Amino acid sequence: MAPKKPCTNGFMVFTFEWKAKYGKQISLRDATAEAGKIWANMNMEERSPYNEKAKEEKVKMRKGGDKLTCVGTSISQMDRHKLELEQKEKQIKRIIEQTVRNSEKDGELEHKAYFFIAVNYFTKTLKGNVYIPAELSVCEYSLKQGVNRIFHTLINPGTNVYGHQYEAQHHSETTHNLPLPPNAMGDENLGTIYNEVLKFLGATDEYPPLYTVRENIHIVVSVLDFLKSDIRASNITLNVYPIQYLFYVMKESTCEQGELEKPKSFHITDAHFERDCFEYQNGIACQFHEDKDKSKYCTQSIVTRWGYMFSDYMCRDIAVPLIAGRHIPQNTNLEAIITPAPANCSDINSLVSLATSSNYSYKVVSDSKLYYDDNETTVSSSNDNKTSYKNNFPALGSRKKIPTPAGQRPGSSKSRRDYEEEYYSVLAEDIRPEVNPWATRSLRPKPPQPADSWFNVTSNRSRDQDNDADSLIYNFGRGRHLPSINEFNANTSAPGPGRLP
Repeated sequence: MAPKKPCTNGFMVFTFEWKAKYGKQISLRDATAEAGKIWANMNMEERSPYNEKAKEEKVKMRKGGDKLTCVGTSISQMDRHKLELEQKEKQIKRIIEQTVRNSEKDGELEHKAYFFIAVNYFTKTLKGNVYIPAELSVCEYSLKQGVNRIFHTLINPGTNVYGHQYEAQHHSETTHNLPLPPNAMGDENLGTIYNEVLKFLGATDEYPPLYTVRENIHIVVSVLDFLKSDIRASNITLNVYPIQYLFYVMKESTCEQGELEKPKSFHITDAHFERDCFEYQNGIACQFHEDKDKSKYCTQSIVTRWGYMFSDYMCRDIAVPLIAGRHIPQNTNLEAIITPAPANCSDINSLVSLATSSNYSYKVVSDSKLYYDDNETTVSSSNDNKTSYKNNFPALGSRKKIPTPAGQRPGSSKSRRDYEEEYYSVLAEDIRPEVNPWATRSLRPKPPQPADSWFNVTSNRSRDQDNDADSLIYNFGRGRHLPSINEFNANTSAPGPGRLP
């Protein structure tokens, strides 16, 4: 190990040299004691070379020589390495931007194909930081066609993981769950696998770059180098770029083409990409991981989910029609995807959530409306809100509004028993059939069918217990307005729910 500071005298120079030659297995303290015994028996001529080296190091430090870290690495060398990495990252970003912008200028933004790659490994060696490959997948993606083609293979590296058995077993059990070498599954011909990847890319002169997550670029590069080291592999190096920056640049281009607001920074798109809404989607992994219930870690599932995230985030910006199984999962109901409602909605075009607790709604959306079986909807007045819950919501499911007796002020006090007696006396009267909803249920006309909508949803309407299949129960639950006497006439109408007449 290089010293932290330069040697200040000849004895220190001699001690380090002696330890490097004869005392590698002993500590510096013991080496200093042994070197001190030898140094004491040396004359001036024998000591002079070491004293000259110490003087040279002192002069070099005075002239501003390289400072070292605690492990003996030159700080200036580290700065140069950091600068090289920054320049390389800027160059990669310029290449990605140029690729996307050129496709946009040529009108090929939605047709431009990109290749995503994901790998799994067994373990990492301590020497050389080599990742032993276990699985590899590459997919071809475009905004127009979605995930068009997929290349997937399991890899048998053919080497035992001596000294790394515990790490490899732990990594396998917590991620891909693939059996370890020598019982590994997949192709043993590493050169053939690398050539198949090149063939899948389909280039003749210059191969397109591969895109993967930023934190796994070094793993993908190591796996590709491991495959390329086989004697049968082609000596062609593939470039691996960060997919997060491609996600950001493509989103900017789709927003610009669709005349939408661009994301403020790449942090927004990175957060959306890391969300991975399709993480637990079934049916997109290989058969092995589907059987093991490890679809989340399958490389085939990973590259497919990346394509779904691109489509979900960008296709609607440029009005690209979605294809089930390519842009979104196969079992997705395309007709159930709701287009966001316009911002300039009027009061009559009220938007009601499909999660409403109403038992008599069609639950069908068309032109930003929710169609109901009963169009007679009103809002109770402020005086009605002062009545008790029992009077507002009787057991029959509807109520008849009790008129205020002549000569009595609306705000006058009245006992609860008086209200109940008056209520039941009114129910016992022989009132007109068109006023009593229970007497006119079978006479009411069927509600009109809604206009064609973006999608059709089967309605789940509550039925009466007396097996009347064509009539509906008007259940005014909590939060619903209270109808007046003449509100059950089918010819009257009122504004949408939640709106004052």
